[in-house]
Amino acid sequence: MTQSRRHFLTRTLGAGVAALLGRPATGRAQGTKLVVWWNKGYYPEEDAAMQKIVRDFQARTNVEVDLSFSAQEDLLKKITAALIARRVPDVAFCFYNDWQVVPKYGWEDKLADVSDLIRELEPRYNKKMLAVAYVMNARTKKRAYYGVPIEAQTMHIHYWRDLVREAGLPDAPEQVPLKWDDYWTFWKRAQDALRKKDPARYGRLYGIGMTESTRASDTLYNFEMALLSFGGDVLDEEGRIVADQPRNRQAIVAALKWFGDLFLSGYVPPDATNWTDGDNNAAFHSRSVVMTPNPSQSIPAAQFFNKDDPEKKNYFDNMATIEWPDGPDGRKATYLSAVKTIVVPKDSKNQKLAKDFIKFVVERDRFLEYVKAANGRWFPAFTDVATDPFWRTGHRGPRGQKDPHVPVATMIFLDRENKVFEHYKHPAYSQVFDENVWGKAMARVIIDKWPADRAADEAIGRIKTIFAQYR
Repeated sequence: MTQSRRHFLTRTLGAGVAALLGRPATGRAQGTKLVVWWNKGYYPEEDAAMQKIVRDFQARTNVEVDLSFSAQEDLLKKITAALIARRVPDVAFCFYNDWQVVPKYGWEDKLADVSDLIRELEPRYNKKMLAVAYVMNARTKKRAYYGVPIEAQTMHIHYWRDLVREAGLPDAPEQVPLKWDDYWTFWKRAQDALRKKDPARYGRLYGIGMTESTRASDTLYNFEMALLSFGGDVLDEEGRIVADQPRNRQAIVAALKWFGDLFLSGYVPPDATNWTDGDNNAAFHSRSVVMTPNPSQSIPAAQFFNKDDPEKKNYFDNMATIEWPDGPDGRKATYLSAVKTIVVPKDSKNQKLAKDFIKFVVERDRFLEYVKAANGRWFPAFTDVATDPFWRTGHRGPRGQKDPHVPVATMIFLDRENKVFEHYKHPAYSQVFDENVWGKAMARVIIDKWPADRAADEAIGRIKTIFAQYR
């Protein structure tokens, strides 16, 4: 990373380091106290499961664990500040580690090399998920594992079956067409039919809850999935930019034009250009969209835990999860997985104990209970955990209904073509995501009314500039 980039981070974050850290990392002097920063779960059950793991670890090892939970945005700032100030926890797990921490701070030699732990756990891993943590260190000029992958999320499409049925369309998942144009037309037809049927009730309902903002990481997921569908790549296998090659540039242009046409045709909520990651969820739960793409199972999980629906009618009867459509060329979708990763800072004085704790967390039965506590929101990175029947069958409804969500996610992970996001190939690609380059390109098309080729060329130029800063 260039000096200017480092100075920028130092100036921006340095003033707030003390406040963000709250207290110095303990564990250094005592040697028997482990400081663990953990991402606050989306559901209380997740946090309760982690608290139980910590209690069990303390009882087994007689080591005190200082466990604290933070929301992902706050935790990312806290981890970043800690790594810069070199006042670190011993273990840090943030949902943003995979693309915000591991590539950048592995590059900067601020994370502990955990290759020994990965080698020990490797027989258990879904091998495709390991790549996310295997990143370059600019000091050693070598790749190594600077994180421990534990769970993953990928793209799903959720829709309201009862709204589709009310629109007079077939609502069963197997009846939704998977051909590219037919798929997206299906949701447009649902919007048109509902608005025509009851303008007062459905006048502000939209067929497609597509996040297209500069503020949301969901935008990046949506764009990268569409880019794969159009047959485009940004990087080659060595992490070199290939976005400007004719085939890839054409795919970027096609994807941007498609997003622009989708929005400007009136089938996407007007405020979707300003959504954050939770806003498509909120739009879905409020039934103001018929369907939404979402890069996790958080939407059905929220309905599963909905105390206002004790019969879980929404979860089992009123909504469904289906696949991303086949590409315009007819090929089955390739899915992108974001693999959530634990890190051990290089400045931790308790690295062996930190690794022992991580091994304890991911023991098969223990980790199964932890990841199931989120009701399938995350898919395990370990094959022995993924063999539990829960992932293929999910829950049974109160009237014997089959689970329409968890098994679909399992099928995507295990039976479909998958690859992890490519920020592991080069730390500069993390900055591309930081700046939401694709969201800004969408805004050029949707808001500034630029032609898609002009927006694509600006985005490709910005990517080249970012990569040029890394030597």
